[in-house]
Amino acid sequence: MTFNSTNLWMKDAAKEIPDGVNTVAFIRHAERYTNPPDGDYSNLMLTPNGIKMANDIGSSIDRKIGIMRSSPVGRCMQTVQEIIKCVPDNFKPDNDISNDKEKLTSHSFCHIQGDPRPKEQGGVGWYEYFHFLQIHDTQGSRGITLEQETKTILDAIFSQTLDSKQRPAQTEKGMLDIICTHDSHIVIMASALFGLKTQTDWSEEWCKWAEGLFFFGTRNNFTAFWRGQKKEFSNYLMQI
Repeated sequence: MTFNSTNLWMKDAAKEIPDGVNTVAFIRHAERYTNPPDGDYSNLMLTPNGIKMANDIGSSIDRKIGIMRSSPVGRCMQTVQEIIKCVPDNFKPDNDISNDKEKLTSHSFCHIQGDPRPKEQGGVGWYEYFHFLQIHDTQGSRGITLEQETKTILDAIFSQTLDSKQRPAQTEKGMLDIICTHDSHIVIMASALFGLKTQTDWSEEWCKWAEGLFFFGTRNNFTAFWRGQKKEFSNYLMQI
């Protein structure tokens, strides 16, 4: 599989994915405009460079696009739209819902259980929250655990893509599903599955634009890729 990402490790990981297996690219949106003075991120869309990031991914895809999902936030939907726009015609989805907000979006890929809002707004603090999850400081995270956050997201990924009943049994194998989400969800997944450690402020370890994880398999038994690592999981967090 080819996946022309600005995150070079994703290019290499895509080449390792076996032919004939349905795969999910679970990625953060591409580059958006910088933080607004009023702190409201909700309406920030992709920069021209962010659009190019998404277009480059799309034009490189050499698998049939299957299921698409996105956070309802505009820049995530825009990332999916810009990817799909550039996918070669023979790999475009049979049912292109990239411009249908109602069908494309899922709040599972926007909301989390904890409160990482800025401290001045009563939250834990953005980077602080994820750091507390990683070091299992439930006092700092106000009672929420990394495992709780992870299970919710992981269940949504598989129930809405690889294990979804929306995919007909006769559908060809080796399809690529795309989910576009936020750095919060990528950091949670990478922290739980691969031991990502970030700081109480921004650091180089933080999730990059259009970066994410690849998955294939089923919820019970899946393989995941992240930053040069590949791991297999069996019955992971199925019991909590």
